[in-house]
Amino acid sequence: MPANEETLHGATPRMLAAIEALAEALFSTDAGPPPRARIEWLSREMDDFLARAGSRSRFVFRMSLLLVSIAAPILRGRFASLRALPIEERTEALERMERSRLALPLLAVKAMLCILYYEHPDAAKEIGFDGACLLPIAPTAPVALGRAGRLA
Repeated sequence: MPANEETLHGATPRMLAAIEALAEALFSTDAGPPPRARIEWLSREMDDFLARAGSRSRFVFRMSLLLVSIAAPILRGRFASLRALPIEERTEALERMERSRLALPLLAVKAMLCILYYEHPDAAKEIGFDGACLLPIAPTAPVALGRAGRLA
């Protein structure tokens, strides 16, 4: 029996809070963090993705997120979780972690969040993506059919 969409959860509330705190810092610009509604949308999308992912993928993401949440602030000299830091400090902590030997878990988390974040229509518009293919569609060669109308 398929799972009810309302009960399908791949992340705990604590994980979702960590995802939101990381995403606010990751996608901030000089104008500030993205709108709260977009961060919440990303959090729901990530929860849905993790609910449908295999147990190994879920475990790797959870451990990567946990390591980022703990190690990034420590690399900045703060002994608190990432989400406890102000957004400017979160951004700096993530930048330091990117330059450290602990960058791999951050890369894993960032890759997943970026894939989902830029699926949001407003985020895509902000980077100039209009939904159209950027390359011209190549003409296809005619297909030769045999006597019975099958591919030759």
